[in-house]
Amino acid sequence: MSVASMALKNLARQKRRSILLGGAIAFGILIITVVNGLSGSLITSLEANISNLVSGHIFIRGTEKTDKGRVLYTFKDDKKMDEVVNRLKIPYKYISKTTVAQQASIISDFATTYQSVTGADLGLGSYLHDRMTLVEGELDTFPGSDKILISEGVAKKLDVKLGDRLSVQTDTITGQQNVLDFYVGAIYKDPGVAASLAGAYADLPRVNQLRDVPQGEFNIYGLFLEDVSTADFWGAKLYEELKTEAFPLWQRGSPQELVKLFRDETWTGIKYSLFTLNDALSFIKGIFQSLNLIAFLILMVLFVVIMVGITNTYRMIVYERTREIGTLRALGMQRPEVRNLFLYEAIFLGLGGILAGFVLGVLVLVGLSLIDLSAWKDFNILLKDNHLKLTVDFASFAFNLIVVTALTALAALFPARRAGKLTPAEALRTTN
Repeated sequence: MSVASMALKNLARQKRRSILLGGAIAFGILIITVVNGLSGSLITSLEANISNLVSGHIFIRGTEKTDKGRVLYTFKDDKKMDEVVNRLKIPYKYISKTTVAQQASIISDFATTYQSVTGADLGLGSYLHDRMTLVEGELDTFPGSDKILISEGVAKKLDVKLGDRLSVQTDTITGQQNVLDFYVGAIYKDPGVAASLAGAYADLPRVNQLRDVPQGEFNIYGLFLEDVSTADFWGAKLYEELKTEAFPLWQRGSPQELVKLFRDETWTGIKYSLFTLNDALSFIKGIFQSLNLIAFLILMVLFVVIMVGITNTYRMIVYERTREIGTLRALGMQRPEVRNLFLYEAIFLGLGGILAGFVLGVLVLVGLSLIDLSAWKDFNILLKDNHLKLTVDFASFAFNLIVVTALTALAALFPARRAGKLTPAEALRTTN
């Protein structure tokens, strides 16, 4: 019989002890699997929902500073940008060209709210038309109209319904105040805590008129990729290609960091900044990554305790089975094989606990993904179709598998080496 087969039989002989040790390992793996799965689910849903609201995954913004030090957001050379994007063969679904009125006043006959108003293409085949979840109205008639798309929360706050008039007041790009009337053409599903980020949407030429942006120009050029996970890769490739095309570029950074540069630096002409959705969400992603790290550190503390338990348990096992070891040695089993027998037992114990914990963790995640969270309206920006998205982090599982198996083997190594050093005569003389 092979050493590995003997190790499995020995674990089966000591069912209670094996279940207790394996269960402790399984519990730790279950916790880390659920935490990693939940954080991955929330990040994935957040990326998908935010990208729908902010028109893409990679953004290029044009900036120009006036003689009076005012920063104008303008993008004039989009044809050249189209050429560069197509030359790189970036796998995108949509190209969006938007003008944004930040913190505009949206005024009804009953109330006022402050939100961004984004001018974009809302017609058939546009990213908003295809991906926005409407509860009332339709977007087919928006192009060339004075209609506005608002969220459920804004409609409720302003006490308006489809067809009602709204006045929108904001600064023009030169700092003057301007007001235009719009009519509620559609209402979309409320994104909860992200409502201020989402804002309202209208036809691009109409918002250009509101902000006094020359027709044919806009603020931000956005790329909606086929796979959001490639945003950083293609963002870096596009940035390097634009440098070779002599585009005047700002350094890479988050939108918040770039705004400080726009304000403090002196420049002439138009300079372009490039950032990705990951840059914009870096702070939020950092929180989730910190949670994952904390969970992993807790797991490591738990396994240090488990390692101590495994070491003490195998010391006892070696003591209890000393005469058995003597018999095996007398029958010809060599010292390395005796040592490996106990190591295999520990490794199989660890693997069993890891696999059981992972399977239980996945089942918990499946159960959580089946729960209808439609009542959790304030946080549906973190959900997909009112459910948590089922996400299993196999990379984390593989890492945990290696780390925990190694720790389990390490915990059993010293008792196993002691068992391997026993001579047949010494072991057979032992009474226990």
